[in-house]
Amino acid sequence: MAEKIYCKHCGSSYSSVSSLTSGSCSKSPTKRHQPYEGAEKSKYYCEHCGSSYSSISSLTSGSCSKSPTRYHQPYEGDEKSKYICKHCGSSYSSISSLTSGSCSKSPTKYHQPAR
Repeated sequence: MAEKIYCKHCGSSYSSVSSLTSGSCSKSPTKRHQPYEGAEKSKYYCEHCGSSYSSISSLTSGSCSKSPTRYHQPYEGDEKSKYICKHCGSSYSSISSLTSGSCSKSPTKYHQPAR
């Protein structure tokens, strides 16, 4: 069985990177599909709000008030015991704990996980 390639903005799946990148994506800031580069997981977390979903397409179908694009975007890093804010260095035990607080050093004013 061939591995599927997913768009990190809309969750659409493709059989190859060239198939994915040849199409347009309404949820992408560049209007082009971009490949999700994280590993397959049992749960997918939003990089901006920490919400969890069972698939990339479920995650990207909802809106996110903390995302600059207004859509959930998958966290592409590995699951960790501690998540560190890439702007201020604060650490938390979960993505949702990290993203629930405000960060004075972030351009979005919210903590964002470092990969």
